[in-house]
Amino acid sequence: MNIEPVYSSLDYPKKMALVLFTPGCDLRCKYCHNPQLLKHEKLTDLEIENTISEIEDNLDFIDAIVLSGGEPLLQLDVIQKFIKKAKQLDLLIKLDTNGLHPELLKHVICDIDYVAMDIKAPLDKYYKISDKYPSNVKDKITKSIQIIRDNNVFLECRTTYVPQLLSEDDIKIITQQIQCNQYTLQQFRNRSTYDVSLLTADEPNPEEMREILENLDDNICIDELHLKSGQFGNQTIN
Repeated sequence: MNIEPVYSSLDYPKKMALVLFTPGCDLRCKYCHNPQLLKHEKLTDLEIENTISEIEDNLDFIDAIVLSGGEPLLQLDVIQKFIKKAKQLDLLIKLDTNGLHPELLKHVICDIDYVAMDIKAPLDKYYKISDKYPSNVKDKITKSIQIIRDNNVFLECRTTYVPQLLSEDDIKIITQQIQCNQYTLQQFRNRSTYDVSLLTADEPNPEEMREILENLDDNICIDELHLKSGQFGNQTIN
């Protein structure tokens, strides 16, 4: 199946979730760990029906569905079917998004419980992580954040920290540009990457990442800071 369903106890905090990885993305992040999903492929009716059946068949074991990718908003008509089914079954719904589609986000935000938005780099420096991106990144992401906050949906913003691509100053700038309930600095893992040169790149030290978070300005508009690493899992910093 192109949609690649996975069961996870990590992707929705404190819940067991069925994660649906939809194909297609409008970025080409060098560190992308799902490069097999970058190509936009239309999901067949059979794939959609099978996914809905999997949701129904495992209702006793899941609390939520997570719409991920790729960029799930590029499959708007498909994820709306999954959202409708999840609402009928009283499941929580989390959306993983790059924030670059505020107009599409408006169509589903009223039914979403949790949004995790990947902030790849300072909003005017996406060239540092991708050679493909829209020219108006800052405007689109700012609009998406406002839509989410206007609808009182929990917003986690997260950045994958790749020292070869981003600096400590970049993280400081990012956290000054956004408003969210939680900001998570994620450790880059070199297991699978779109840019094969990063397969041999060193993974960042979690202790150094902690220092970056602890040195952020006190006046940022973020409620909680988190650190996510392979060594220590998800840690709350403040």
